[in-house]
Amino acid sequence: MRNTLLQIKSTTSFPTNWKELQWKQIRKYVNRLQQRIYRAESLGNKRKTRQLQRLLMRSKAVLLLSIRRITQENKGRKTAGVDGITIQTDIERMNLYRKMCNRTIAYHNPKPSYRTYIKKKNGKLRPLSIPVIIDRIWQNVMKMALEPQWEYRFEPTSYGFRPERGCHDAIERIYKYLVFGKRRWVFEGDFKGCFDNLNHSHILEQIKGIPNRKVIEKWLRAGYVDDGLFYSTKSGSGQGSVISPLLANVALHGMEKALGIKYYVNKRSDGYTWAVNPTAYAMTRYADDFVVMCNTKQQAESVYNKLKPYLAQRGLELEETKQKQK
Repeated sequence: MRNTLLQIKSTTSFPTNWKELQWKQIRKYVNRLQQRIYRAESLGNKRKTRQLQRLLMRSKAVLLLSIRRITQENKGRKTAGVDGITIQTDIERMNLYRKMCNRTIAYHNPKPSYRTYIKKKNGKLRPLSIPVIIDRIWQNVMKMALEPQWEYRFEPTSYGFRPERGCHDAIERIYKYLVFGKRRWVFEGDFKGCFDNLNHSHILEQIKGIPNRKVIEKWLRAGYVDDGLFYSTKSGSGQGSVISPLLANVALHGMEKALGIKYYVNKRSDGYTWAVNPTAYAMTRYADDFVVMCNTKQQAESVYNKLKPYLAQRGLELEETKQKQK
């Protein structure tokens, strides 16, 4: 069988058959590249991190994997954006790959998203912004470059829209805090309209220095079309796009610092180490929902005031109907 992975790395050759692609090797190559980004970030080598991110963004293996995820694996693969285009056959995927190989993410100009609505359990409507297929693919490429860097940076108490950090992991952490710790008072909160209100300037400041940051700024400000009318976006990162969950986590990063939470490391004689939080507060955040556990009622009542600067910087408010102190 032809070595399609070598063709993928080449700047001139194209694989000719979608079914001939060696996906196991492609994933292995991309995973290794992401691991190198994570390691460079963990060592504080910012220059190396940026070099590897540029390499990943130019990689044909990453482009192929992104096309596969967006047009074959994702739940919304059959949903079109404002251009009405979907990609459903292997021939269409290969043609799209050839087309996108002649472009670079740096010069990509996004189209507005298509706005639709889904009903929530409480009867209210949640807006979804659906980008066109090409935007979704480039967003996935960018996400794959950013994610390993930020997986190193993210707080250990952050869950949701992260690899292997789902809701059950968040529940387990809360359970351990309450059962094995001394904190019995809980402040429960929810960010009001989180995806629609995030401050663009704060997001862009958080990702300062990354390659092709300008493209993310274009996505944030691309606007959307609702019932045939165009609306500009001056805040928020439309829920429904591929990169929005990651950008939301990037924007929300820093809650531990706002609450004054700090850790120190204990070490046993056998070399085993573990982190201890001696401060008054402990927290767990899952996407735009969070709980803060405290020692006293007074501490629980002070959480909101402590978070005011954090919220203002991000353009957010707390949902009043969901604030609870227990």
